[in-house]
Amino acid sequence: MSSHAQTPKQTSPKRLSQRDMAGILRIDTKTLYNWKKHKPDLYRIVMLGFKFDELLECSKRHYAELLELESRPL
Repeated sequence: MSSHAQTPKQTSPKRLSQRDMAGILRIDTKTLYNWKKHKPDLYRIVMLGFKFDELLECSKRHYAELLELESRPL
């Protein structure tokens, strides 16, 4: 019955690789590794930013699903 059971790929967030994140930030993957090792607070903040984006996209999808459900006739 649930759309979650029918389309699990639509509701699961896309996981970014270290290479993807480095590309988005326009830095080398070694830089990310160095931040993780030598500047853990900076690395944590960057990862929180990516997590925020992921959650925001998930919320947008859920909102769109709710609007679709609301517009359906009973």
